[in-house]
Amino acid sequence: MMPSTESERWEFLEMIGAYAADELEGEEAREAERLMLETEDNRRLAESYAQMLALLSALGEETPEAPEAVVNYAIRRAYVSAAVRRADSIMRGLATDYLGALVHYLGLRPAQQR
Repeated sequence: MMPSTESERWEFLEMIGAYAADELEGEEAREAERLMLETEDNRRLAESYAQMLALLSALGEETPEAPEAVVNYAIRRAYVSAAVRRADSIMRGLATDYLGALVHYLGLRPAQQR
């Protein structure tokens, strides 16, 4: 489950980022793995971090002193991307629920045979 408060979301993102950067060990690494296995969104977030780290690493090789603005932009972009995916998931769920309610209300489901 995605954390609910802003502070918890940042902690979650930092944990997944640290895991993707191979900076966690022991219990912390297992906790990050557990969180990643909970939902598809969490797995995609971890994958996004791994891709971002690879991009930043390549950028660092080309320009040893990458501007801080580039790094901050990449982090903000990963956070926004995760938020958009989460909103998309919520909207799809709502649309499915409302469509199901409409079908039920209008009596469009076929009768079940006994």
